[in-house]
Amino acid sequence: MITIISGVVGGVSIVLIIILIYQIRRPPEIIAPSQEKEISSSSPVSDIYFHPKEGFTFQDLIEATNNFHESYIVGRGACGTVYKAVMNSGQTIAVKRLASNAEGNNIENSFRAEILTLGKIRHRNIVKLYGFCYHQGSNLLLYEYMENGSLGELIHGRGSCSLEWPTRFTIALGAAEGLAYLHHDCKPKIVHRDIKSNNILLDENFGAHVGDFGLAKVIDMPQSKSMSVVAGSYGYIAPEYAYTMKVTEKCDIYSYGVVLLELLTGKTPVQPLDQGGDLVTHVRHYVRDHSLTSGILDDRLNLNNKSIVDHMLTVLKIALLCTNLSPLDRPSMREVAVMLLESKGHDDDNSMTSSSHQSM
Repeated sequence: MITIISGVVGGVSIVLIIILIYQIRRPPEIIAPSQEKEISSSSPVSDIYFHPKEGFTFQDLIEATNNFHESYIVGRGACGTVYKAVMNSGQTIAVKRLASNAEGNNIENSFRAEILTLGKIRHRNIVKLYGFCYHQGSNLLLYEYMENGSLGELIHGRGSCSLEWPTRFTIALGAAEGLAYLHHDCKPKIVHRDIKSNNILLDENFGAHVGDFGLAKVIDMPQSKSMSVVAGSYGYIAPEYAYTMKVTEKCDIYSYGVVLLELLTGKTPVQPLDQGGDLVTHVRHYVRDHSLTSGILDDRLNLNNKSIVDHMLTVLKIALLCTNLSPLDRPSMREVAVMLLESKGHDDDNSMTSSSHQSM
């Protein structure tokens, strides 16, 4: 019996050694980085997970962007470069060319699943993802095009425009409803993980659309998942995430609160060290020293209008709730959306009361 077992073990060992030698001697598959060569329009698409309904091809994308020429670039980020592409049908789309994938077609199944999940999302405040394909080391995401760019560019960029408070509030409400949809209506829920003003895109009517799901995580377990790296952008990261590495919707809520503070104050999320180092700390220090007064609000707005100031201070209270240091004390995104709607109704009631008093 011992002889038989020894023979079997010896045979298995020989097979394993042969496989190991083959793996060592086999030449590695090399994929040329997309940055080092132009995309050839004659090469077939290697992998498409889902097609855009409009039916345009990869060849159409190349023609619409002049082989992804830099003159068509409308944005750059950590995850890739975004190009504006006007298709033959007249439709304008945004094409995000992600960093090259060293593993070629062997894209993780989990990533495919997340792309498919995001592709099924249809909400008025979520940027539509039309399609995804892999081609010669390039991962391409095809989105609906947002005419007015990002919120961050509008309020912080060069030549930034002074959006009036009603427009800012509409943007805040739209973004809140988009996030509430991800957290509460998607099954499984989706945590964005990189909410910031640059990832809230605006259409031709300044309607808000949550975009850039490069770091999004599909949460399909009762417990939150632990990640190996901190995701997000400085100034927006919830304090508990940096040391717990836990992915929860509460992290999105904190980041959203920072965006609210940007809309209210006109300031960037990163502040000088002598002012707290970040916008949340800066605002909390102001409120501690001056209470809830208009001095913290964006002076580009009409702060002589008491109705506007009162409404902005009400929204400021909501922002402070969202950025509470304790994640347990932050409201859900659904609660945030309801509070924003109620704040508007309360503001309208106050305006009517004030007008009736003046008429008397």
